[in-house]
Amino acid sequence: MFRMKKIFENDLTTIIKIEGQIPDDELNNWSAEISSLIKQSKQQVILEMCDVIFISAKAVQVMMNELTDKMFLLNCPTFVKNMLQSAGWSDHVLDS
Repeated sequence: MFRMKKIFENDLTTIIKIEGQIPDDELNNWSAEISSLIKQSKQQVILEMCDVIFISAKAVQVMMNELTDKMFLLNCPTFVKNMLQSAGWSDHVLDS
């Protein structure tokens, strides 16, 4: 089970902290949350992932399918960074 909560917002940026696990059996909820988040936000969105314990490869794929030019990832697991780089989204990873 995962949880998403807004930890910062101003006129330009919203930071959403993601916590917990995102296994394959949570894909429907994960997809709905990501889609809703993107539709609701007018500014850039940063997904802060330092407290994600586990995320399945399918969940990463769902997230990548929803990525927009205004969506960025912070503190994501290494394999997520690698998947994003392979898909050409490396400029959306904010940490080194």
